Amino acid sequence: MVAAGAVTPIGLRSIDTAFSHRAAAAAMREAPLVDGSGEPITMCFLPTLDPLVTGAQRAALLAERALGEALEKLGPAARGLRMQMTVCLDEHLGQRPPGGEAPAQRLGAELAARVEAHAPELAVKVSTRGAAAAGFALPELCDALGRGAIDAALLGGVHTDYDPARIAALDAAGRIFGPDNLDSLIPGECAAFVVLMRPEVARRAQLRDLGQIVGVATAHERARPDNDESAFQAAGLTAALRSALAPLSERGLRAGWMLTDLTFETFRHFELQAASVRTQHLFCDPQQVESPAQRIGHLGAAAIPLHLAIASEAFARGFAPHPCAVSLAGSDGGERAVVVVAAPG
Repeated sequence: MVAAGAVTPIGLRSIDTAFSHRAAAAAMREAPLVDGSGEPITMCFLPTLDPLVTGAQRAALLAERALGEALEKLGPAARGLRMQMTVCLDEHLGQRPPGGEAPAQRLGAELAARVEAHAPELAVKVSTRGAAAAGFALPELCDALGRGAIDAALLGGVHTDYDPARIAALDAAGRIFGPDNLDSLIPGECAAFVVLMRPEVARRAQLRDLGQIVGVATAHERARPDNDESAFQAAGLTAALRSALAPLSERGLRAGWMLTDLTFETFRHFELQAASVRTQHLFCDPQQVESPAQRIGHLGAAAIPLHLAIASEAFARGFAPHPCAVSLAGSDGGERAVVVVAAPG
């Protein structure tokens, strides 16, 4: 990783977000959106954005800010690089309305136009697999980098629940946080992008190494928000943790820091508890587990890119609790992804 950009309810740039996260900053406030009973909801959102802008249009604004920061950090080095970008979005943005275009495709086209001035030869892909999408996209990006097909890869994620239709869907499913509904999530919004390069390309571009992707693994779980399957099975997450952490284990190393996308929905906590017990030998002290979504709102498809942005800032500034971090995320459809990143050196 050589650059990162992020915008969240606790920071308008990646460094702001990372330090605010370190300080356990919270962003819950009453939102100008209501539930099915007409009551205002508790949400984490960016008060600096126009309150009348919602849904995919709002997601585009978030993405442009985070992407702009990442590209700004590349500076002149971005010009002339062969680049590929994957933008991860929530599942509902991939749904095509009758006679119309899926919001995800429009958003991807807007971001491609945004980047064209910096990287004319940019290939853009959009993935609507939710929180785990980045884990499924990373192997292809890393393979293209390894083969020399591209010089740089942009991996980003965007999420917003600031949308009346989205709030209505969450409310109908009984998933919105409230005094009488603690087994739930706090709606949120954020975006993050990271730039990946091969070491020799980064050196030529005079860019600092902020962290290295060590392992990536994906899996599927049967337990989802819409069923009663036992989350304690955790077979998929267990397998993904073992696979992603194997490269560390082979070098005699273990991970001591975990960043998750866990909200307050208990089935995901049960799942992680079960998987953690089975993979204890792959972890070490301080075994610090952090779940930003519990303070800055649901992360959605931005989860893994945001984790990587936070880790890169922490590595660069010396406040990471451990030099090996694990990013863990799960989509509503049962997809699970684990990404392991190590500090430079």
